[in-house]
Amino acid sequence: MKPVWFATLALPLALAGCSYFSDGRDVGLDADPAADLAKVMTGRFASEPDKDGNRVEDFRVPVHDMGPGEWIYFQRNQGPKTRTERRAYRQRVLQLVAAPGGGVSQITWSLKSPELYSAAPRNPGVLKAINKKALKLTMEAGCEQRWRHDPEVGEGGTWRGRVDPVECTIYSKRRQKRIGIGSETRLSAKGLLEAERGFDLNGTQLWGTPAGAFTEMMRVE
Repeated sequence: MKPVWFATLALPLALAGCSYFSDGRDVGLDADPAADLAKVMTGRFASEPDKDGNRVEDFRVPVHDMGPGEWIYFQRNQGPKTRTERRAYRQRVLQLVAAPGGGVSQITWSLKSPELYSAAPRNPGVLKAINKKALKLTMEAGCEQRWRHDPEVGEGGTWRGRVDPVECTIYSKRRQKRIGIGSETRLSAKGLLEAERGFDLNGTQLWGTPAGAFTEMMRVE
């Protein structure tokens, strides 16, 4: 399977004394846009609970360098709260690198044994055991999500990310055919907006967030 690049986007906190290029690139932020994105991406986010008490909780914390760029452990828990925490259903390690032509690309790594790290939201020390041998690339080339900073939207601007479903196609075992995968993300000082969608190769949406809609999680830390 070909390696994949995947990206995520974030919104930087307000920074005094910054100016910008007309294309949205920051002047006055750190020279490395991946470092800027990593600062804002770090934190905890959560959706509003539904009537049954189910909610989504999102945890992101820096981990030690395992190569170029910035590295962040990402875990999403969902469902009703147990005696300790909600069930972990997505665990990844995100590598953020400056993209050619500006912005940031996020490479998403899967964990070979994710159960070893599921306690990280309440015990981040378990992440000290992560190394490159614990990771694997699972998506195909063309699925990178590219981040760009928009200084005009929100307090401190907004990082916007997108996976292009025309460029990102995978073979779906469930559907027995190739499909396109698309996503859009907005991350701000207040919270995280996300949309994930699947399409057939003619552009008809098969699953995911309705067109123009986002799921919302507020920043809680």
